Amino acid sequence: MNPADAAAVAPAMALDERRAFLRLPIPERQRRMKLQAAAVAEVYERGSEAEDRRVWQGGDLVEGNY
Repeated sequence: MNPADAAAVAPAMALDERRAFLRLPIPERQRRMKLQAAAVAEVYERGSEAEDRRVWQGGDLVEGNY
């Protein structure tokens, strides 16, 4: 993922914001993290980089004695 895309999806949180997040009830934290994960997944899966990743990660595994 391009660092600029990641920054657009989830800007860095200040320390006081991080602490406030940790004080939230667990269900609310989970809800927010699911939303963030979905947004990052969209960035990660779009564009030519996603196709390059599929090509690189796909295919058969070849094992051998080297």
